[in-house]
Amino acid sequence: MLDELQAVKEPMHADNSLADEAPTTVLAVDDEPRNLEVLAGILGAQGFQVITAEDGEEALNLVRERGPDVILLDVVMPHVDGFEVCRRLKADPATVFIPVVIITALRGSRERIKGAESGADEFVSKPFDSVELVTRVKSLARVKRLHDQLAAYNQELERRVVERTAELQRALAELKELDRLKSEFIANVSHELRTPLLHVKGTVTLLTDGALGELTPEQLRGLKVTEVAVGQLERVVEDIVDFGDVHGREMDMEAVRVGEACQSALQAVTPQAAKHGLTLRMSVPPELPPVRADMAALTRVLRHLLDNAVKFSAPNGLVQVLAERRGHLVRIAVKDQGPGITEEERARIFQPFYQSDGSSTRKAGGMGLGLALVNELLSQHDTQVQLETELGAGSTFYFDLPIFVQ
Repeated sequence: MLDELQAVKEPMHADNSLADEAPTTVLAVDDEPRNLEVLAGILGAQGFQVITAEDGEEALNLVRERGPDVILLDVVMPHVDGFEVCRRLKADPATVFIPVVIITALRGSRERIKGAESGADEFVSKPFDSVELVTRVKSLARVKRLHDQLAAYNQELERRVVERTAELQRALAELKELDRLKSEFIANVSHELRTPLLHVKGTVTLLTDGALGELTPEQLRGLKVTEVAVGQLERVVEDIVDFGDVHGREMDMEAVRVGEACQSALQAVTPQAAKHGLTLRMSVPPELPPVRADMAALTRVLRHLLDNAVKFSAPNGLVQVLAERRGHLVRIAVKDQGPGITEEERARIFQPFYQSDGSSTRKAGGMGLGLALVNELLSQHDTQVQLETELGAGSTFYFDLPIFVQ
């Protein structure tokens, strides 16, 4: 039996390649104690730590307790044969990646097929060459070590992902809290600004109309300047409030007449346009069907687009708001005769607080929130603003809305 197990063709020398690593544990399973001694002697000389079992059940228990790196498994054993042991090992997620070498005197293809079906990684026939055996064990041990390293790396990666996810969740919670505080701050500031601003505006209007007494021409001119400044401040406060409310307000989608929304927005910018000598023109076909939109939000979008067009138009120019049907959509556009927008600015003009002219002496007022609000409000309508522009020839901002269907 011993001759059948081993056929040494050349002397074996200990391999020092494992010296810097933890010793590889090999489980040898055979019901012949003498065979186990031979395997332990060959592998032990090469630096492997060898543990042994004399039957299948003992082998399965040792695998659970010791977790070997490689298993050498005899086939013919009482009670539980080697094929069944291999099947159980490969069916268990905890042991499926432990390499199994079946050592057998059975040479038929039927036995090899049976071994492959059980999940064996390698086969060694008796009598075996000790060099071949050690070489295969080393190769499989290297594969197992690499698998363990990969598994450890994946576990570390998962741990880091869990930690990072927790950090992101904490950061998100902090951002939500900051957003809540910002909303409260904006609400409080808007209230504190609007109330005195309303009194100032009312008093200036009464003075300008002469309701509080006759004014000299110089006083009247001063009040006109004040009235314009109050209007600008009022728009800034509205922009700040709108920017704070845009994320929290739900859209009330309904059938909206485009002409009514355009007319309302035009009325809001008419005083500012008149100051610059601009002509405002609306071209909306009367038969245009209503669109599905939030009336207040659509009016706000058009007001900001018109306000932007008025700010950057040359004196005595033309600003138009246009609408036309395009299939199941309605396209709404605001067109100006301003200086146009450079390619560099196109990607930035929709960012909050971005100013096309950021100098301290820029002629266009505002806080740079208008187009950012337009972008956000239209995204809540499942559409987006588009831009056509030509330097020196003006710009056209347009967007599409679906026709309202009941």
